[in-house]
Amino acid sequence: MKTMISLLKREFWEHTGMFLWTPLSVAAAMICVFTMPFLFGQHLISAHVLDRVGRMRDDTQRVGDALASIYMLSSGPLLIAMAGIIFFYCLACLHDDRRDRSILFWKSLPVSDFQTVLSKLLVACLVVPLIFLTIATAMSFCMLMILSIAFSTQEVFIFKDLLANGKLYLTPLQIAGILPVYILWALPSLCWLMLVSSWARSKVFLWAVGIPLLVVFLIGMLKLLIYQDADMQWFVDLILGRSIGSLVPGAWIRFESIPLNAYFPLSKEDSGFERIFMISWHTLTSLQLWLGVLLAACMFYMTVRLRRWREAA
Repeated sequence: MKTMISLLKREFWEHTGMFLWTPLSVAAAMICVFTMPFLFGQHLISAHVLDRVGRMRDDTQRVGDALASIYMLSSGPLLIAMAGIIFFYCLACLHDDRRDRSILFWKSLPVSDFQTVLSKLLVACLVVPLIFLTIATAMSFCMLMILSIAFSTQEVFIFKDLLANGKLYLTPLQIAGILPVYILWALPSLCWLMLVSSWARSKVFLWAVGIPLLVVFLIGMLKLLIYQDADMQWFVDLILGRSIGSLVPGAWIRFESIPLNAYFPLSKEDSGFERIFMISWHTLTSLQLWLGVLLAACMFYMTVRLRRWREAA
């Protein structure tokens, strides 16, 4: 356990800029962009909008409930950036130390290849999402407070109703509760990228993206040659989606063909994120999910073996 903790700390120290300063910079930029209209763009806000805000004075409880239910939606761009960070980290995590030959130093330590690869996988699927979720929650709360202050300038005081609303505290927990689902759906992409990172000697990005694209292209050409009218969209989703696109949070919506209206609350009393939580966990009954996990386990085993054989050769 101590060895694994040390390996995780090593990965964080080596990629502090990617794992910590990048999400902090994105969050700060989003807060600044969100704040500017309230500070310098009063002339951009129409009288109609101000009139609608003014009519909220007598219904602050409903306004507070609505904001507490949806304020975490502002974290969407940050979570998309998280997928990009994880993508490029997995591509480089086992390739860079072979390129600069630092792998010779790390292999001199009493750490097995299995532990090394597992630590990098844990960083990609657990440590990085937790960091981004924490920063996203703090950013969304700051933006909510800024909006509440802006409302108070129009004599719409919602702080009391907002802070007393349980959804304000429950929504981040519901999003964090989807993390195990995200990890399981993302495992094929994570292990594929790490497999390419341990195998390719150069042009890692081209190999990781080019091979799935080439397979889809060859299947499409084969379909044209044999004059088949079968729908190949499922195959494109299987190859491209599970090998690359699984890193995007909520990708299971596409894989399971879940209609978007299923995520919206049926009544005003329902929480949108509560339905997202329940539907996301329901996808654990999907055969596609567990076949992907099985394939990811095979690719993880191949990654560990390749890391050993590459250097032995």
